[in-house]
Amino acid sequence: MKIYNKLNTPLILNKTSSYIVEQSTSNSFKLMLNAGKKIAKQICSNYKKRKTLIICGVGGNGGDGFVAAQELLNKNWEIDLVIIGNKSNIKGDSLKALNKLKVTSRKFEDINLNEIELFVDALFGLGLSRNISKETYKVLNIIDKHNAPIVAVDIPSGVDSNTGEILGYAAYCELVITFTSLKYGHILLPGYEKYKKIKVENIGITKSTLEKISPKININNKTYWLKDIKWPKMNDHKYSRGYSLIIGGPKNMTGAARLAAKSAQRSGSGIVCVASEKDAEQIYFVSLLSQIVKSYKNMREFRNIIDDKRINSILIGPGLCENNNSILKIKSILKTNKSIVLDAGAISCFRGKLHILKNIISDKEVVITPHEGELKAIMPHIEGNCIDKALKASSELNCIVVLKGATTVIASPNNKALVNLAGAKWLSSAGTGDVLAGIICGLLSNKMERFLASAFGVWLHSEIGKYLGPALTAEDIPKNINIVYKKLLKTYN
Repeated sequence: MKIYNKLNTPLILNKTSSYIVEQSTSNSFKLMLNAGKKIAKQICSNYKKRKTLIICGVGGNGGDGFVAAQELLNKNWEIDLVIIGNKSNIKGDSLKALNKLKVTSRKFEDINLNEIELFVDALFGLGLSRNISKETYKVLNIIDKHNAPIVAVDIPSGVDSNTGEILGYAAYCELVITFTSLKYGHILLPGYEKYKKIKVENIGITKSTLEKISPKININNKTYWLKDIKWPKMNDHKYSRGYSLIIGGPKNMTGAARLAAKSAQRSGSGIVCVASEKDAEQIYFVSLLSQIVKSYKNMREFRNIIDDKRINSILIGPGLCENNNSILKIKSILKTNKSIVLDAGAISCFRGKLHILKNIISDKEVVITPHEGELKAIMPHIEGNCIDKALKASSELNCIVVLKGATTVIASPNNKALVNLAGAKWLSSAGTGDVLAGIICGLLSNKMERFLASAFGVWLHSEIGKYLGPALTAEDIPKNINIVYKKLLKTYN
């Protein structure tokens, strides 16, 4: 299990923001000293004294390793130290730290690895942006295959701190000790899979410095939305708990909307209605029990359904065809000024028509829930990792964006995002996205704020996926929403 700082809500910084934070202090060497001391403290807290090899690079990460080595020596640890790279490139604070070190570095090939019981990886920190050298590859590969655990300074060497990509090779680390905040590379795949647990240490960066950092990105957890869940009151009834409308797909695509409808009701909507095309109504009538079905023959009848003033939230997209008729439906729905969720087909039908989408959702209460492919279809210009893409899309569209994937990002136009960590791998199954859209729609019908409803919905969906585990199908998820709700209710009370 991975661990974070004691608040469990550290910021997540990209490389640029990390450098800004580091440069905010006039005494960078003091930060290095603090970092080295925290590394040594964490090592002593997690491991008994043992023969330890500290592997340092020639940059700032190596400097942290030099300080940590001296701190451990002061505590009577048996330390060997190697430097990978050209020693003449060690400068500034790292050189100061090396000059204070009371142990002589050795060559890696001269170390008796059979004696080593712990490795400290202080090779590369945030600055790595190209593939590691053959020499470094060999060293990381050797220690990765060794039985002794590895502790990484800041981030496992070989992981790109901005993308999570592996730049040639990265060893699996038992513990990562990082400073001030998490970094993108800690939480994005495949970097996220390269360590067992992580500790965020404060080395002297002020709270005011961090408050100035933008974008504001955090881990999605109950800290943010638990108090905003709309639990039923004693005098509630089905309409007071919220009314969700799900726009059904055509006759050959009804499954997605049915999944969404059941999920909306399970997540908290007091009443759920499916708007069905006339030729598909029988399928919905037969297969749905506690949900209402209203059918329509034409756009006039469709508008009559969506104009019901009791409706709080509307979902369109699951099973929706990508054509102009669908765009007309979306335009009509947006004129109702309800809370709207656009999913799947309701996003893809704006392929090459981004200007239309921007125009019709302007100043509306909208959440869009694309996966990477759907986002790419309407916004092919967006680049970067999933966090960057979600933030850019949210800013450009001026709506809440839930960018679905192994790591799901919930982004707001005010440059804030919550990241739902990877782990619910069993959700990679057809229909689970329709379930998520339905859950968010149900929470919006409870009048939960859009950003928080989206974040809670993603978390709820993910937790159920992890709870159900192997062989789950989308149909299993709505049936088990109550289990996670019961656990949350105990926390809330």
